[in-house]
Amino acid sequence: MNKLRKSSLHLRRITVSAIFLSLSLIIKSSFTFYVPMFGQNGMSIGVSGIFSMMPGILFGPIFGAAVSGLQDILGFILKPAGSFLPFMTLIVALGGFIRGAIWMLLRNKSSMKMRIAVAAISVAMLVSGVLNYIYLSADGVNASFYDNVKIEDVNIEGMHAISKLLIQRTINTSNPGKNLETYIFPVTAGLVGSALFGLILLAADLIISRLFLKDAQKGQTMQMLIALLVSGLIVTTLNTILLRETIYTSWKALPFAAVWIPRAIEEILGNTLKAYFMAVLLGIFNEQRNLKELMI
Repeated sequence: MNKLRKSSLHLRRITVSAIFLSLSLIIKSSFTFYVPMFGQNGMSIGVSGIFSMMPGILFGPIFGAAVSGLQDILGFILKPAGSFLPFMTLIVALGGFIRGAIWMLLRNKSSMKMRIAVAAISVAMLVSGVLNYIYLSADGVNASFYDNVKIEDVNIEGMHAISKLLIQRTINTSNPGKNLETYIFPVTAGLVGSALFGLILLAADLIISRLFLKDAQKGQTMQMLIALLVSGLIVTTLNTILLRETIYTSWKALPFAAVWIPRAIEEILGNTLKAYFMAVLLGIFNEQRNLKELMI
């Protein structure tokens, strides 16, 4: 009986996942468009990801990987955009797996503790970014550092740790000035911007949860946000590397950060909106007894 019940649950999960996949494909083929970036179709805009992500949240990382991978393959068949890259499909499937795994780890955690952790990390990043800016400015390390001093005359003695680190990482490269500029951004403005986004996200989460979500949906929005944002940024980073090295070789003329940052911003904003829609869908599942018993 237990085996029959397990088989029935598994079949029903596959059926529900297939429905979500179908909805995702319909929306992707009809309501998704691409935004040119550096002369290429760099970013896609659409909500089809909401439905391809749900199986991973509901049924675990294996379903997340399978549906995400199938959505990428079938989506390309229905609406080709550029060249098909098998490694891209693997990266998308990996993202689905990571998303489901993170959700499984966090779903039962205290929402208040999650908010405190995000707030603490955001404040730490904000302080680090501001201090790095102060230390680099005090040491005269900026984008034009190598234009004002000969490489053989560079002396890092007496500099702060962050200045020493960036100079050591760039001084022996083929284009030290450009590389130094690339490194400075993430340790200053990048950290500060990420910290401010985290704090804004916390405030928005509290407001949206209080005004628009039911009690059953409020306790897991932060966990949903973390699962989507972390997996999304991993996928975006890997995709950017793959596209830069294979299809869009013109991107190599630009610093990696210049290509990655617009894609990361799109991923963050898109997944933030998707997280709240998915929280509503998850609440609907929780309210329906026949659907709730399918969830892991």
